[in-house]
Amino acid sequence: MTIENPAALRELYAEPKERAVRKQIPFLDVHCRNFIALSPFLVVATSDRDHNMDASPRGGEPGFVKVSEGGDLLIPDAPGNNRLDSLENIVATGKVGLLFLIPGVDETLRVNGTAALSTSPEHIGTCTTERRAPKLVLCRSSSAPCCRPWGRC
Repeated sequence: MTIENPAALRELYAEPKERAVRKQIPFLDVHCRNFIALSPFLVVATSDRDHNMDASPRGGEPGFVKVSEGGDLLIPDAPGNNRLDSLENIVATGKVGLLFLIPGVDETLRVNGTAALSTSPEHIGTCTTERRAPKLVLCRSSSAPCCRPWGRC
């Protein structure tokens, strides 16, 4: 048998605990910001207009992803295989899902929302390191909810 609707799915699982429901918040709080600052790795999930999915790893030294005072995320694009699947999907849909991880930590941080690709000198400058300046910066808008890292999301 296959599950074909949310009601059939819910029959298999208990309702989520209040703590699990409360961890979705509409902004990046201090704990989220600290988690991002410590994370050397994230997965960028996107889809094209036909809902074909893509998940792409991104990494760097902890703190390579910047968080603005307003809660926007700035992710520098590093050299890769030049397929541009995730970047083309962001151009097509303006949507992104991010999963931040810290090796050895039994928590993750999920951040979803709207995204754009920027070549603005300000964004490039913010994400430039002693090794390189990115060609572009993936910008995730602060206007979408995130999932606070209280254990496994």
